[in-house]
Amino acid sequence: MKKTVLYIAFCFISLLSLGQSKDIRHGDEAYKEKTYSIAREYYSKALDAARSSGDNNTAAYASYKIAECYYQANIYDRAIPFYRQAISLNYQDTSKTMYRNYGDMLMMIGDYSLAREMYEKQLNMKSDDKITKNRLKACDFIDTAQTFESTYEVQNVQAINTRYGDFAPARCRNTIVFSSSRFSKDSIIYTYTGDGFEDLYQTIYNESQNGWAPVEKLQGGINSTYNDGSFTLDSRTNTAYFMQCNGLSGADKNCNIFMSKFNNDKQTWGTPTRFQYYTTAYSSGHPSISPDGNTLYFASNNPAGYGGTDIWMCKRDPNADDKWQAPVNLGSTVNTPDNEMFPFVADNNGIYFSSNGHPGYGGLDLFYVAKNGNSFGEPINLRPPFNSSADDFGLLYLSETSGLFTSNRIGGVGNDDIYMFSLKEVNLETSGRVVSAVDSLPIQNALVVVKNTTTEQVDTLLTDKDGRYYFQAMQADMQYKIFVYMTGYLNPDGKLINTEGVTQSASIDSAHGFDMNFVLQKIEKDKEYEIRDIYYDLDKYELRPASVEELNKLVAILNNNPDICIQINSHTDERASDAYNIILSNNRAKSVVDYLNSQGIKNERLKWKGWGETSPIYKNAKSEDQHQANRRTTFSIVNFEELQLNKKNEDHENTIQRLESEGKQAPRQQGICFRLQVGATKAKNNKMFEKLGKTNLPTYCAKESDGLYRYTVGSFKSFEEANKQKEKIDELGYNSFVVAYENGNRISINEALRKLQKSECK
Repeated sequence: MKKTVLYIAFCFISLLSLGQSKDIRHGDEAYKEKTYSIAREYYSKALDAARSSGDNNTAAYASYKIAECYYQANIYDRAIPFYRQAISLNYQDTSKTMYRNYGDMLMMIGDYSLAREMYEKQLNMKSDDKITKNRLKACDFIDTAQTFESTYEVQNVQAINTRYGDFAPARCRNTIVFSSSRFSKDSIIYTYTGDGFEDLYQTIYNESQNGWAPVEKLQGGINSTYNDGSFTLDSRTNTAYFMQCNGLSGADKNCNIFMSKFNNDKQTWGTPTRFQYYTTAYSSGHPSISPDGNTLYFASNNPAGYGGTDIWMCKRDPNADDKWQAPVNLGSTVNTPDNEMFPFVADNNGIYFSSNGHPGYGGLDLFYVAKNGNSFGEPINLRPPFNSSADDFGLLYLSETSGLFTSNRIGGVGNDDIYMFSLKEVNLETSGRVVSAVDSLPIQNALVVVKNTTTEQVDTLLTDKDGRYYFQAMQADMQYKIFVYMTGYLNPDGKLINTEGVTQSASIDSAHGFDMNFVLQKIEKDKEYEIRDIYYDLDKYELRPASVEELNKLVAILNNNPDICIQINSHTDERASDAYNIILSNNRAKSVVDYLNSQGIKNERLKWKGWGETSPIYKNAKSEDQHQANRRTTFSIVNFEELQLNKKNEDHENTIQRLESEGKQAPRQQGICFRLQVGATKAKNNKMFEKLGKTNLPTYCAKESDGLYRYTVGSFKSFEEANKQKEKIDELGYNSFVVAYENGNRISINEALRKLQKSECK
């Protein structure tokens, strides 16, 4: 990670050497040289040997040093168990930084309570530790920070992220340039992290398609053999300013800003040259140039600053376009004794930057500070979802409402990942239940078709074992109609949803006053289906006006079941003579058929029969209600044998298998669960799950409110279980990452872990 490289150049490491074993000595030597991935290997061997021999002193030291190696590489989830082990073995920390470092790692997984405990222990050892005091202020900030629903949402940009570090996006004309420690054909291992040395890569983002072009290295001489990153472009002069660590020969111990000019004819970058204030006395990096090209902001551990790394700026010399005035520190309002890094200038009104010195959520947090002339106001924490308990930095705006930033938050594809943020669209979802009319039991695997009648787009879902369906991709200012189809059942009328004028997220379901449930009638031979509320006045056969609404439902059933033919059956009460009632009931049945004809139902699909008083519900009815119940209208299916229900059932099963192979909509599980997201596309990709082969993991595809189809795999009760499966999935060629849900709603990994932790403590 480039940010960690800069940390190293800024810090003096005090070392311990026990000399108990050759592996310890080799580990200490590698640690001193800051080749932490090699040092970890030696310490791990020493730890194994110490465990076997019962040498707790060596085991404690080796555990501590492994933790410190992971700490230096900012691999927080792996550092934590080794800090815990060192403490359990009573390791005596002579450097007096262990508890603070351990607390920092705990902060990055969101375990704020235990982190506070470690910081308090640190202050007991070293009461004047200003950095630890700032960390405790961060714990206080988190305790008092108000929770609110952000108007932004973030998504991992799987298309460009890898298992390595991908970070610090910047705009370069029509491309996005970023740094990555991924391995290419000419990469060599960076022994500090075990990844490749970082280089500058580029891609193109197609906003209309939400698609990313293949990633490629910047061409020409801009990339050195060593670490290159944190790019910014002065579009007026076609000159890039970027951070380079270790020097072009690899001999330097610090970082500096270099420049490279783009050759339009050759479409390549020129050989880097040193920025005017190059020095080997301290490190500088993370440049960001203002839109007018006259101010360059950057981070530096210049000893004239406030401690750690500070944000500085240089003004272009008004008398010489290729010269810069002396660097100026942004002052104590912006800078702290800790680290301020990764400035970004969207306009001339202020800057964005990252800091672990101002109160935040853990690790580096993103802040904005307004500029007023030559002074700056109080930094404002951008809060979640921009900030998490881990490191959040390297912000870039693509438009007024969207952009990119970097985070190593829990659940990503790799180490540092690039995330996209965008203004939330109105999130509208609907859900309902499909049950049998006979016993109200749920009907599983019914097809639920959601048709956007405004755009004519159609989505198909399957009901789960509880007969439930969920559709979470409705948009505002649209009209929808939802249909349900199940072989062997009559397909009922659809449900209409109008979202015109909706400006807030909403759930359209029975819990919020909307009947989105379906009751299906099973198709049975010789069964009479009652048409409710079809009533007639005494001795009359004209339809009451109230009957029309109910008959329209029958029209819908006939339209939704075009292959059925029916007979309308009319029954009278027992008053009047048998002959009179037969004539009356025939006329009543015919009046229903006439109405159905008027609504476009062809006559060849309809028969009618009047049954008079021959089949009363209440024999010898006494009350008017009983007489009214006897004056009923029903229908029966007269072409049952021709419906070929067995063949239709086979077709239905094939449809289910096809939908499952494409990924079902994920079930609305109660409680918290974790899944692996393996992709996101604008158009539905039925081949997204092909690589899974015979893993037997359930696959889900859901179209979400931003219009993207997201593909997830599995359903796990713990983050650890999901993360373990991630390694297997990625071996198949995916760049998956862990996502969390609570009661079917997407939540952040940190929020899920905190809620699980609270649940375990109760």
